[in-house]
Amino acid sequence: MRGSRLTTRDHRLGRDHRLGRDRRAVVIGSGLAGLLAARVLLDHFDQVTILDRDRFPGTPEHRKGVPQSYHAHGLLLHGRHIVEQLFPDLDTELRAHGASPARGSVPLQVVCPFGPLPISPMHDEFTMYSRILLEFLIRQRLNRDYPHLHALPETDALGLQTDAAGRVRGIRVRHRNGAGPDTLEADLVIDASGRGSKAPDWLATLGYGPVPEQSITSGIGYASRFYAKPEGFPRHWTGVVINGRAPHNRRAGLILDIEHGQWHVTLGGFADAAPPLDETGFLQWARDLPDPTIYEAIRIARPLTPIRGFRTPTNRLRHFDRLPSWPAGFVVTGDAVCAFNPIYGQGMTVAATDALVLRTCLQHYAAGTKPGFERAFQRRLATNVAMPWFVASMEDLRWPGVELHGTTPQLGTTMARRWIDLMLRAAVRNRHLADKYLDVIMMNAHPRVLFSPGVIARVVTVALSGKIGIPSQEFALPGPALAALRDATAPSSQPTSLMQRTP
Repeated sequence: MRGSRLTTRDHRLGRDHRLGRDRRAVVIGSGLAGLLAARVLLDHFDQVTILDRDRFPGTPEHRKGVPQSYHAHGLLLHGRHIVEQLFPDLDTELRAHGASPARGSVPLQVVCPFGPLPISPMHDEFTMYSRILLEFLIRQRLNRDYPHLHALPETDALGLQTDAAGRVRGIRVRHRNGAGPDTLEADLVIDASGRGSKAPDWLATLGYGPVPEQSITSGIGYASRFYAKPEGFPRHWTGVVINGRAPHNRRAGLILDIEHGQWHVTLGGFADAAPPLDETGFLQWARDLPDPTIYEAIRIARPLTPIRGFRTPTNRLRHFDRLPSWPAGFVVTGDAVCAFNPIYGQGMTVAATDALVLRTCLQHYAAGTKPGFERAFQRRLATNVAMPWFVASMEDLRWPGVELHGTTPQLGTTMARRWIDLMLRAAVRNRHLADKYLDVIMMNAHPRVLFSPGVIARVVTVALSGKIGIPSQEFALPGPALAALRDATAPSSQPTSLMQRTP
């Protein structure tokens, strides 16, 4: 990223050279939320600086400060459209770096608690890739196309700097190369530092806190590994997600087809159930999923990496929008506002929609110079994350022992979950319903479509036909792909079918 060799002194000299004319913004954090926020800011500010505790790698690789990057991340279809809008032709660059293109395939095979969903293949071409490749190419694009972007790696944010009127005028930082504390002056500071954000503490110190919050103790544990996809493996699917089956089978799993012919495999467990990190235990966890597909796939695939584990026991929604007052010149975005249960794959796409909220507010409030910009942004951001938070919380609360703090679960949550269960029981027999559900989980449609008259009518029709429930056939890969797997692994025993397995 441009400026990764930049020192604080260089930054200060460049700023003073145009003192009185330029407007500056600082972004704390260089994850996807920070990178996309910076991209939006670059259209409105003369200088944008990204600072991060980590270094900025020159190749697609994992960063020390982002251990969760070892686990499968998916940018949902809605998020892909936004990123392509912000970075035209990025998809071409992804493919040039080995991302996997697909056409006429199901983007994500979904095994819901009631069986596999008969999702329609996509006729448009789409691309599969990892989080580390996506972030690397976005950093490259920012570096190449925006000379007024600067970066400060290995830099800690210590706190907000305010003037006599209480307006935020910059951020106090410390450089890990040994340089002493310094202050970066800015007209706008954006905190995109993630789950570990210090924004609530900073606001409390300035007299604005405490920040109301909701949290849910989902007790998620997961383990991941990269595999080489078997040669000649049929391209009938590009990803498979197997959901747990509450309340008995707390296991879930995911395979994503990423760049360079690799599979990124993540196995997870709800309510303090975590996959083992040894070879035998990892495979057994996959075998004990509610469906055998992932086990069938990875037991014939060649492992490329060790098994890595991670836990996110608590997920949190911070209601910055509810504070009675707010300092000018400061906003918070991304996981620093709402950190979702990662098992649902919403985080990267919500980060993209957060960037659109920022762009809209900057446009409506003259690049943040009009009073009220900061409050308007936090309120619109709260609206933006409310529905994905509700969906994730609704799913988490299926599991015994999972608790929601900061609010009381509403009756509507239980009723909505029961309706979704009924709809999914019908969807395993109805492609139209399956496609509607996929539109929602891909964030291409609002969850309200699952309660629309058309969907209700189809659920009733399936129910009256007597076909509602768990399908009788075993789901695994579509015909030829499953045959290839079984030919490769014969004559070893196969897991029993979906109907025969005990939850």
